[in-house]
Amino acid sequence: MYKKVLKIGSIIIMLFVIIYLGSLISWVFRPLVVFVQTLFLPILLAGIMYYLFRPLVTLLSKKMPRALAILLLYVGLIALGIGVISFIGPELQKQFTNLIVSMPVIIAELQLLITNLQQNELVVRFGLSEVFSIEDYIEQIGLVVGGLVGDIFTRSVGIIGTVFSALLLLFIVPFILFYLLKEGERLPKYFLKFFAEDKQDEIKPILTNMDKTLSSYIQGVLIVCSFIGVLYYIGFTSIGLEYALVLAIFGMITNVIPYLGPWIGAIPSVTVALLHSPMMALFVLIIVVVIQQIESIFVQPQIIGKKMSLHPVTVMALVLVAGRFIGIVGMILVIPIYAIGKVIVTHLYRLWKVKEEGKRNDMNESV
Repeated sequence: MYKKVLKIGSIIIMLFVIIYLGSLISWVFRPLVVFVQTLFLPILLAGIMYYLFRPLVTLLSKKMPRALAILLLYVGLIALGIGVISFIGPELQKQFTNLIVSMPVIIAELQLLITNLQQNELVVRFGLSEVFSIEDYIEQIGLVVGGLVGDIFTRSVGIIGTVFSALLLLFIVPFILFYLLKEGERLPKYFLKFFAEDKQDEIKPILTNMDKTLSSYIQGVLIVCSFIGVLYYIGFTSIGLEYALVLAIFGMITNVIPYLGPWIGAIPSVTVALLHSPMMALFVLIIVVVIQQIESIFVQPQIIGKKMSLHPVTVMALVLVAGRFIGIVGMILVIPIYAIGKVIVTHLYRLWKVKEEGKRNDMNESV
């Protein structure tokens, strides 16, 4: 027992020493960091799309060569993209442009609303004026937004760089996705070659479960977010909320973040509604709460919950910690990463228990 503790302590100390020495020569790893940062987003997007479209490609490949099935998928996606852009593109552009143009007016109205709240008799009586004293922050937001709109032509270099990056993604992601869809089924076999033959049978179930976990999560999140986006749009349109399509899409995207995402997505909707009337804001809140209850009770448990087997408290804690240290990207990626880690640890623990039981049985037989 003492030797085992000493061994574990020595390993931990060596890890800290390696990390410390690595921090002293961080410039050596700079090219590697740039390389990873450059490829991270394309590989991430291609990986997500791989899990989304793999079932369809697998189905089509039963009737035709796999490469032809992938090309047919690309043609279908291009046609679908053109159709969606033609259908909602003009309305989305109109609402987004109106929102940008109206932003100074929205900020001014928000400032006026907060000023009125500060002067409210109940607020003054209970000394809550400081709670609503956020005009400085709103003015800073207004200056930033105004600067972005006013200086858009002077920032042409940055815009060109952003457009270039987007075009680069547009070409790189389909390229990576093509080879993932074509050769992805063979990746576990390539990975298993790094292990000894007697260990491959133990590693293979881990890879299979990791693959199923990622596939279930990504496909489930897409279904849930699409469901939420449609319900948001129907609800916002039914009460006559301005910029309903833009706000519904924003709410759909933020819903990728578990538990906190829906409430983050509701902030712009409630703000726009509040500037219209308090009753409109109340209706928006009711719509958001009702939709989230439908999702939490009926949709998410059936699509994600049963397959992921994660407790809500665990999910909330992971999201908060990841958001604190890494930001939005961490809040989005922490759940699938945790799920993969859980699969690995669970399988390794089972293998360890089997080996321990085997040793005990051997000892009992020898006795």
